[in-house]
Amino acid sequence: KSMAREAALYEIPKVLEKARVLDDSVLARYKESVKSAYNSDKAREVLSKFGAQNGELTNSNSFMLVALQNSGLLDGARIATRQDLETALKFGLDISGNYIDFGLSLRTPRDSYKPNDLLAETLGKELKQRRIKLGKGKLIPISALRLRENSDSEYGLVFDLSEDAEGLENLFQFKWDYMREQGLARAGLGGDGGWYSYYEGLAGDGGRVVVVSDDASGEATAKNFLDAKLIL
Repeated sequence: KSMAREAALYEIPKVLEKARVLDDSVLARYKESVKSAYNSDKAREVLSKFGAQNGELTNSNSFMLVALQNSGLLDGARIATRQDLETALKFGLDISGNYIDFGLSLRTPRDSYKPNDLLAETLGKELKQRRIKLGKGKLIPISALRLRENSDSEYGLVFDLSEDAEGLENLFQFKWDYMREQGLARAGLGGDGGWYSYYEGLAGDGGRVVVVSDDASGEATAKNFLDAKLIL
């Protein structure tokens, strides 16, 4: 029997996905979920900054993205990761001029920026408990995070790792245009197209939300996937 003399250089995934900027249809339900799930005024204030503009959800921050992801309101969609955004940009997703957060950057388990010190310490301890080495820093996706109210936090909240905490990456696996040298920061794509892991204002509002979901409409075809492989 002769050996195969050719082989495919790509694999079509079982589930085709698409990335999109989230619309504002979830806003009212999200606000209600914050009221029912969180007790402190401080936490509610941090989590209640979403707005709407031109039919899109606006003014996101790190805490709200985690709350939204875990609220059950995304109907099976998930917050986009850095890899998702890199691929979506190659397909022509237009997010120019908008900030898009996709996770947290943890460089060290303490932070000279006082509001973030407790949060960096909490995540550092949880990594250690799970025997995950921080090394030169970790990129923690939104999907790997949970929120917990804490009266000692200046935000009224701290981040915990989720039960499985999948998708953690070494920070320097990626190229960053802007980066903090220590502590905890937002990780995202800037309005100028630069990749950042430097902004310590975790509760600052700004930017849009990009989510990834199954492409039930069939717009993402096998041909599109092959084209993507050729581009990559």
